[in-house]
Amino acid sequence: MNFLAHIYLADQGNEKLLIGNLLGDFVRKVDEPRYEESIRKGIHMHRKLDSFTDSHPVFLKSRQRVSGLNRRYAGVLIDIFYDHFLARNWKQYSDQSLEKYAQHFYDILNKHKKILPDNLKRIMPYLMEENWLVNYREIWGIEQAVNNIARRFASSRRPMKDPIKELINNYENLEQDFLLFFPQAKEFAKHLTEYYIIDQL
Repeated sequence: MNFLAHIYLADQGNEKLLIGNLLGDFVRKVDEPRYEESIRKGIHMHRKLDSFTDSHPVFLKSRQRVSGLNRRYAGVLIDIFYDHFLARNWKQYSDQSLEKYAQHFYDILNKHKKILPDNLKRIMPYLMEENWLVNYREIWGIEQAVNNIARRFASSRRPMKDPIKELINNYENLEQDFLLFFPQAKEFAKHLTEYYIIDQL
């Protein structure tokens, strides 16, 4: 899962658990001890959610929908595409508008800016000023996200080829995959947050 899904699934009123979930993609295991326990638990939760997702039959089915041209990057692409479908179907999952939800998260991010790793601090201005979480709702917003990733692999032996077409060409099937997968991810995340939050009491 990508930013929006991780943030949503971890959002149970515990800011440090939420921040830790965001840090899961930015903090190496060797650097974890520098963070307090509640944030480390968020990082561990992030990784458990990733393991759940990567092995889930529906997610694996979505990966197979990616063409041979980009199959090497299928996991990364589906993570981002699922954020699109979460944003697109946001009203099914939250009574708060996506705009207000995103702004609330940006406020939390700013509040904890001092403890964020440098690699996250570097993208923070773009994340907030370009309003990535809200723009994931639009195909052009997802296109921008996957093109940013594609540029990182542009010099590799097998660069991405028109990655947004993987979404457009499989749109309805991928959306159905997401709608089937996400309630199960929510249930798994609920059990994780209950465990981590209760363990902190």
